[in-house]
Amino acid sequence: MTLDHDPQEPMDDVDEQLLADLARLYAAVDPVPEGLALRSLFTATLAGLESEVLELVDAPAALATVRGEAPVEARTITFTSESATIMITLSPDDGGVRVDGWVAPAGELQVELRSPGEVRRTTTDHDGRFVLTRTGRGPASLVVRRPDGTAVSSPVIEI
Repeated sequence: MTLDHDPQEPMDDVDEQLLADLARLYAAVDPVPEGLALRSLFTATLAGLESEVLELVDAPAALATVRGEAPVEARTITFTSESATIMITLSPDDGGVRVDGWVAPAGELQVELRSPGEVRRTTTDHDGRFVLTRTGRGPASLVVRRPDGTAVSSPVIEI
């Protein structure tokens, strides 16, 4: 097999075979982590949102027992910025995760839970509370939109 040809020429069968061999080599030696491309697109999409970014303040994990049953994981996470604070509690919910949240300052705001391949939307009540039930597990970010069109978004967390 000779590799003496002009690099300006279109790819031929030899080029295709060489690339296929390289792909097999890398797949065996250093495979791409599952879901990497989707997570990368998700992160790039979040970075492109024009919103104030919230800072992760507190994310302790706790185990709680409900009515003598096996322990159930529940987490409370707080995000803050100069203009808003969001606290969410994550708890198991019929094979998914229930997200109970509170936004301050309160008001009727649009809330989005963005995860790869899905955006769940809801509205807070006048006290700033919201609930999203049976959300999927995995990386996600919250975006809260105010009536004036401005928004705040959380960093990506694992739900």
